[in-house]
Amino acid sequence: MTQASEATELGGKVDIKPRRMSFPFETVKQRFFYKNNSVISVFGAALSSTFPPGEAEFIASVRLYRDQVTDEKLKQQIRGFIGQEGHHSHQHKRANEALKELGLDAVRLEKHLEKDINKFRARKYATPKFRLAMTVGMEHITAIMAEFILNNPEVLEPMEDSVKELLYWHAVEEIEHKAVAFDVYMSVEKDQKYLRRILRLVTALFSIRISCYMVALLWWARKMPSWREIKGFYQFLWGRKGVIRNIRQPYRDYFKEGFHPWDHDNQELVDKWKSEMYRPEHDLSIKQTNASDDKVHQKNNDIHGALA
Repeated sequence: MTQASEATELGGKVDIKPRRMSFPFETVKQRFFYKNNSVISVFGAALSSTFPPGEAEFIASVRLYRDQVTDEKLKQQIRGFIGQEGHHSHQHKRANEALKELGLDAVRLEKHLEKDINKFRARKYATPKFRLAMTVGMEHITAIMAEFILNNPEVLEPMEDSVKELLYWHAVEEIEHKAVAFDVYMSVEKDQKYLRRILRLVTALFSIRISCYMVALLWWARKMPSWREIKGFYQFLWGRKGVIRNIRQPYRDYFKEGFHPWDHDNQELVDKWKSEMYRPEHDLSIKQTNASDDKVHQKNNDIHGALA
């Protein structure tokens, strides 16, 4: 069995179930929430602003192909992918509202991207193949960033617990569904060379947008970063534990012949989150189950009391 087929088989075994999490973002009080570094903080806010409209487009691009998928396991994974991305979008909308309250207007950027995506969809060149290939590329970028975060949790240590837990949960589910859009694309289009071309385009466009959004957030906040903050941001990206420095090789793996997302077998990171980092008090499904159990228990007590 080849490496690609082994990876595909592994991906097919992944159980993708949405978790309905909710985090107390009201605990975040500091505008520049990462070590009081304005540049790193607006980098995080800019990323968050792109998630709700971006993930809505990911879902829409996969849905365009759903009726052409014949594999039952992949159909089930598509449902899980849609559910997970939908919950991510909702929580990042809440986070963006909290950021706006702090003076970083991520909501304004979120709406800006939403308008841009709607304009993009109306273009003749925005074919289903192009849209899905862009989703596959962005899913690769988010998956390798997720792997970095979970392998290096100390990078997020300066943040409030609610923000860290949001990002850990998001990272875990990005790993769980990282192959879904890829497998949908390959099952129908089977053109991996095109995926490699589009990833280059996606990387450039995304980098430019995040840079512009960072400048906008700093401008609106009337903040001129200090040289110390700029150096801190450089270390955050390119230092020994820097994000970009540590995702360069997994990013390049995408360009290998026969690449599959599960060539990066990191299921252990999901298992680690479940055993060490998962906070059930922020899981709405558990809260609802407990509330339902409490009602049943109370009803039983009422019945026993009436019969006594």
